[in-house]
Amino acid sequence: MGTTEESIKTVIEALFVGFERETIEGNRDAYEKLKTLYNEKQDRFFDLIEMGFYDFNTLVDAVIDVSDQKNKYILQFINNGIYEHFHKTRIKKLEGSACCADKSSFIKRMTLKALKEGENQSLYDDYTQTNRIKEDKERQAYWSPKTVKDTDEAMELFWNWYQLKE
Repeated sequence: MGTTEESIKTVIEALFVGFERETIEGNRDAYEKLKTLYNEKQDRFFDLIEMGFYDFNTLVDAVIDVSDQKNKYILQFINNGIYEHFHKTRIKKLEGSACCADKSSFIKRMTLKALKEGENQSLYDDYTQTNRIKEDKERQAYWSPKTVKDTDEAMELFWNWYQLKE
């Protein structure tokens, strides 16, 4: 390995150590509880973590308070990031990487709105509500995906992928 590669490796390792330290310090209480739990119950640690995620998802569902509906259970996948990750990956593949994160975030926000209101939401958006844009306000906004038209389609695409239907 050359000196450039060694230097890059050293910088990356230093950044990682710094990030790890900041994360632990910022979450010291949670870290200590998890470390104690792991030390006391190594054989059941991941089972307990899984149950904790289940409880957490139940609390999030209660806080968001979505009425009983067909796609209610997509909330846990929005909560854990899989829903947005699916759409980001899909958009990157079909539309290119430019703005795929903005588009997947918009899909997530609109899906949450659809679930709260119990109504399908269009994923087409333009610049009519944007004050910074002065001309051509009716053109499709950069955050609006071209390959999925509404939230019903977005949720159906996710379920088909998740359930290995397509």
